[in-house]
Amino acid sequence: MENINLVHLFVDSTQASHSSGCFASDGIVQIESGEMILLKDLQVGDRVLSINSDGATVFSDVIMFLDRELNQTREFVQIKTDSGAELRVTPAHLVPVWKPQQHETKYLYADQVEENDFLLVNVNNNLEPQRVTEVRAVLARGFIAPLTSEGTVVVNSIAASCYALVNSQSLAHISFMPFRTVKTLSNWFSSSEPPTQQLVRRTTNSQQNGIHWYAKALYTLKDYVLPGNYLYNSLRK
Repeated sequence: MENINLVHLFVDSTQASHSSGCFASDGIVQIESGEMILLKDLQVGDRVLSINSDGATVFSDVIMFLDRELNQTREFVQIKTDSGAELRVTPAHLVPVWKPQQHETKYLYADQVEENDFLLVNVNNNLEPQRVTEVRAVLARGFIAPLTSEGTVVVNSIAASCYALVNSQSLAHISFMPFRTVKTLSNWFSSSEPPTQQLVRRTTNSQQNGIHWYAKALYTLKDYVLPGNYLYNSLRK
């Protein structure tokens, strides 16, 4: 990993940086067994620590990878808090930021987060606001974008959205409702499959490379169906 010019990160408009939102693949998540694993080892069907609509920590099913590529280098925004918690996400990724003046949490693009903002950090299964002490641009190899049933995930103890590119957590979550519904129905039927068949399905899911077809379709449609003020613009700064 090497530092890059922050201005370059915010004005670069390459497809690799802004066609989706991802975490660095060496981020750490907690699965339901209590084990801490690297994002690159996460699989569809795992239950991973997330946050629900009430802001409480819960374990939520990984239903797909929006994007997954372990061999490419990508630009990330690296955000650190005063406790040393650190998150690396692509610029257009949504991150919940606590606004103490308004006593509310607002989802912002990662490249909108500034020093002295507050991120939500998991401490003993409770989310606590912690002050941002550093925001900088970095390069890292490998990126992962898991989608959970809750639409959120806790990475390196920091709460984050699973979504990017659209500045509304609720709108992004609704857009994946058809897939979540089909996935739920599929899980009901697959629960009756022999264990060997379930293992084949799980292994196939874990080997995904590139953007998922459903996510790719939505990324294409967004420019035609959403007003410009809902869409990420890397040149807005």
